[in-house]
Amino acid sequence: MKSELRTPEWQAVWIAVCAVGIITIIRVWLLIITPLQLYPDEAQYWWWAQHPALGYFSKPPLIAWCIWLATHVFGRSVWAIRLASPLLHAGTALLVYAIAKLLGGRRLALWSTLAYATLPGVAYSSGLMTTDVPLLFFWAMALYALLRALEERGWRWTAICGAAIGLGILAKYAMLFFAVGLLLAATMSVKIRKFVFGRRGLLAAAIGIILISPNAYWNWHHHFLTFGHTAADADWRAASFSVSNMLYFMAGQFGVFGPLLMAGFLIGLWRLWTSDQRSETELLLAVMALPPLLAMLVQSFISVANANWAAPTYISATPLAVMVLMEAPWALLGSLVVDVAAMLLLWLVLIWPGVAGALGQANAFKREEGWRQLGQTITAEVRSHRYNVIAAANRSLLAELTYYAPSRRVPLRAWEKNGVVANSFDMTMPLSRHDSHVLLVLLPQEVGAVLPSFESVRLVRKLQIHVGGGITRTVMLFEARSFKISPRP
Repeated sequence: MKSELRTPEWQAVWIAVCAVGIITIIRVWLLIITPLQLYPDEAQYWWWAQHPALGYFSKPPLIAWCIWLATHVFGRSVWAIRLASPLLHAGTALLVYAIAKLLGGRRLALWSTLAYATLPGVAYSSGLMTTDVPLLFFWAMALYALLRALEERGWRWTAICGAAIGLGILAKYAMLFFAVGLLLAATMSVKIRKFVFGRRGLLAAAIGIILISPNAYWNWHHHFLTFGHTAADADWRAASFSVSNMLYFMAGQFGVFGPLLMAGFLIGLWRLWTSDQRSETELLLAVMALPPLLAMLVQSFISVANANWAAPTYISATPLAVMVLMEAPWALLGSLVVDVAAMLLLWLVLIWPGVAGALGQANAFKREEGWRQLGQTITAEVRSHRYNVIAAANRSLLAELTYYAPSRRVPLRAWEKNGVVANSFDMTMPLSRHDSHVLLVLLPQEVGAVLPSFESVRLVRKLQIHVGGGITRTVMLFEARSFKISPRP
């Protein structure tokens, strides 16, 4: 055993595991000590986890299941809600090692693992529990299983690939880009084409379909709510066809992936396009990286796209970029230094959020501050008066109140705009005519639309909550009586 541990292969694996392990331990520790509070989406996912289901209004169910498991083991603390994030990112980093080893050996694998674990996007994402986290893990698992299945004749890796695709779709529907990339790769490779359209491809597809069928049934039973919401996020009705939006999105990719790694990835794609000498593995990784990136580039031109929407690209883009940068060691080392410096700076912000304000980046963290103060104020107000319900019109406020102002005696209700069900709160807890004495929690811009819905209203107080960097969140509390408009038909 000792002789095995001295071999270069075991040394590379050991270094990769230790590096990822140390980074992950620090990330978990930071989750425990950070004063930053739940992001509105995280609060919503936590609320979903209190009601386990096969699907939810805006997302597939896996994110809620992960939070349900973590909080049932470790309690309802903020760090427990986020715990799965650094752990899954650690698993993804090790899967990137396995993928890169198949592409170019253990040296490429080690550098790729270090590069992925310190990516700016991963460093930021590890402090939040989002749908991208399990998506990236299962994308990496599916890609590694696919590479192994193409080299082996058995059914094991094919089954794992199908299961990973199915679970990835249950994390986020962007996993469907994996199937698009696979079909595109099948047009370029005989081996891949035989796999995709042969018995093993059918097995992988069948396993994936079986896994997602409960969520598909839930969507069918609920008039395809999640699919419809996902399409609505694209917002093509408000098409702007903006080149500047597209350039802004692409610039964001240099930030998410790291500037030198992004440059290496683009150089690698160019070489693949212009060269006749390329391995099938290299070609497959490039093709699998392109669908989410190109789709979101088009989306950013038509309407708008967030920088993280192309995140699956960087599973296979990482080893491709590192392979290019390894030809210039200064560039590879420089990339790692830049990314580690950004990661350390982010860690500092997690300990002292005021650092973000000092650097002019308070806006990036303002939605993780001030919620506890709001919850305490509302809880005190509810205790001192006989309200029937607490109500809000804003999804973010509703989500945060489920966590920071819980009350068994006074339920939370959603005020719907024009009877349109725009989120899961509108769907499951709408305000009704029976809610006669309401504590309204409103943003200033909502006052004009909401207050006419009641016979009488009285301003209780106007909260000015400082969230860092000179930014203030204004929330207005009203005592409202006799809800007179029932928005839902």
